[in-house]
Amino acid sequence: MPAKNWLIMSCLLLGLLSGCGFQLRGSADLPAAMDRTYLDMPDRFGEFGRSLERSLESNGVEVVSSADQASSVLQISQAQFVREAASFSGTALISEFRLTFRVTFRLLSDQGDPLSSQRQVVLFRDYSFDSQEILASQREEEFLRGNLRNDMVNELLRRLEQLED
Repeated sequence: MPAKNWLIMSCLLLGLLSGCGFQLRGSADLPAAMDRTYLDMPDRFGEFGRSLERSLESNGVEVVSSADQASSVLQISQAQFVREAASFSGTALISEFRLTFRVTFRLLSDQGDPLSSQRQVVLFRDYSFDSQEILASQREEEFLRGNLRNDMVNELLRRLEQLED
């Protein structure tokens, strides 16, 4: 197929995708109030905080170092992982764990007025556990924590996109 035909097909495909509301992952249409945002969270420099900051910046938000410099404050009051038994074997041993990541957040104006109500996002993954393979189970849990952090950042961006300006 000639190069010209590929170009035409690519343009048509992009037109169809944009017409249905498709957005490339990582491009969020965040409220204008978030142009300069301060992250108010317990562990801002932990893995979740750094990942959230990078994602906000890649979407055109300037993450500032103090609330005084901000046009909005993204307040995250809870970002917590919980691991609990999800199922048991016939011999009453744990065969699956559920890893839950719970984040509670709200968006405030630079004056401290709420731009959103307090909201909670809960994501979870189940994984198999074998007491004979504890190291493998620990590695799987670490991998799932990373996936849940990334998924949570994307979900927070989607929730923030839904806020009215």
